[in-house]
Amino acid sequence: MRKLFLLSTALTLGAINPVLAGGPAVVVEEETPVVEAKPTSSGGMLLPLLLIGVVIAVAVSGGNDSPPIASDIRLKEDIRRVGTNRLGLGVYQYRYKGFEGIYEGVMAQEVEIMHPGAIRALPEGYKGVDYGKLGLELRRVA
Repeated sequence: MRKLFLLSTALTLGAINPVLAGGPAVVVEEETPVVEAKPTSSGGMLLPLLLIGVVIAVAVSGGNDSPPIASDIRLKEDIRRVGTNRLGLGVYQYRYKGFEGIYEGVMAQEVEIMHPGAIRALPEGYKGVDYGKLGLELRRVA
C-alpha cells in the first residue's frame, strides 16, 4: 500500500514526469531550411506586357480603331494633375510603375465615368482607354 501511495504522490508532484507538473522541460529546436517563396501566378509579367502594349499603341495613330492603352491608375505612380481637357477629363502627368519616362494622359477610372464607351477591359482586371474614341493622344513628355 505504501508503494502505491508513493507512486501516486510522485505522479501528482511530477517526480516522474516534470513536464506535466510544470517542471523543467528541455526543448530541442531543429533548424528549418528557408526556401525562397515563388510567385503563384504570372502577375509579375503582366505589367511589362501591358506596357509593351502602351508603347505599341503610342506608335499607332489615334484613329477610331486604335488599341486600348493601359491607363488604369493602379499601373501609375508619381501622378500629378496638370489640367483639364476639352472633354472635361483631368489631364495628368505620371510614370508607369517600373518604367522610365513621364507620360501625359487621362485616368481610366475618370474616363469610365464620363465616357464609358472608350474603356476596354485588360488582363487581370485593369482598364485601358481607347484614346482614338476620345480624339486624344497619350504623350510622352520626358
